[in-house]
Amino acid sequence: MSTYLASADALLSYAVKSEPDPLTVSTDKDPVRGRLDITVTRGETGPAYCEKLTVRIRIGAAADALTENRSAIVSSVEGGSDPGEGGGWTARAGFVDGDWQVFEFTPDRPPQFADWRLTLVVSQIEVNKTPGNADIEIIEKTSPTGSSYTDKTTRSTVAKFPAEFVFRNFRPEKVMVDNGECATLKWDGSDAEYTMFWDRDSKDVSSVRTWTTPEPLVAPTGFMLQAKVTTGGDTLIHTLTTVVMVEKPDLEVGHLNVYGDATTHGRLAINNDLELHGIATLFGSHRYRLRSPDEIKEALVPTDGIMTIRTMSGQGGNSDALVTVEYRRGGSLEDSESYAVPNFTPVTLPLVKGWKIKVDKRGTGTDVVIGWFPFGGEALPW
Repeated sequence: MSTYLASADALLSYAVKSEPDPLTVSTDKDPVRGRLDITVTRGETGPAYCEKLTVRIRIGAAADALTENRSAIVSSVEGGSDPGEGGGWTARAGFVDGDWQVFEFTPDRPPQFADWRLTLVVSQIEVNKTPGNADIEIIEKTSPTGSSYTDKTTRSTVAKFPAEFVFRNFRPEKVMVDNGECATLKWDGSDAEYTMFWDRDSKDVSSVRTWTTPEPLVAPTGFMLQAKVTTGGDTLIHTLTTVVMVEKPDLEVGHLNVYGDATTHGRLAINNDLELHGIATLFGSHRYRLRSPDEIKEALVPTDGIMTIRTMSGQGGNSDALVTVEYRRGGSLEDSESYAVPNFTPVTLPLVKGWKIKVDKRGTGTDVVIGWFPFGGEALPW
């Protein structure tokens, strides 16, 4: 798990990852040697020219220190060799500054950070024996213009878990489930406070190591499992993530352009107007107009198609017509849905072969105009 860092005045962003992950403290029988990878990228504030990067690690035996053995630590750089990336970076051997061990990284010439990244490596860290959050600092000497470089400090911590802490192998039982199927997730972990996060939900799962979603999944879903341990006044947090895919997922999109065939195998519901470009040419169209007062028309839908209904009232006329659609062959009115059609505002109804359609026009001075776009070509047999 990487920890992503940024400060208010820094021009660069950082992702800090420990190895092993999670980092545990040493014991007399089992010393732990760790490594920090600090990946540097451009921040969100604009241009960033960099003259030097510095990493400071607190030294000592306490919870807020990472190691007691400062002499064993080494540093190196990954990346930054291209001319536009600094033309090669030099990692200076660590030096002492009170309770800190300091590592400096300088480019051959100050580059502008763009869409590239640099990784600062501090390794051979013999982790001390006290769990807690160890302090680190990252100091950038940067400028937005390539002149007048100033130091900007980003502070963070590295979690050192108790030696017995285990949290790994977070995985779904099935990487893909059917639409409408629950997912089961498993993990290996020692005693801790575990919280599962997904969508906008969360649940305490501390008492289990196998967990099934309370609701079926209908779309690909990401899960984040957070382990929390409290020791010596410090709260240590480690997070793992996984994703469960869904076969034939439900989709929700803003705008959709389809340039090939589109097929629906269930009911098609349209909540706003449907613009029909070319359907009349492809399938033929039929238009009906109801003029008489209190006129009712009914038909058995002969083929799949799309119906548009619009009212056009004259002066003094009632502006609404009632449209009733029966969805099952031979269905009763209890199986139908009713739509009040506002004046001049069309209602669009996708219809399926075998459904019943009933248009109930009430009031004088109101015409009801019906457009029928059959996918099979047949007119409505009113």
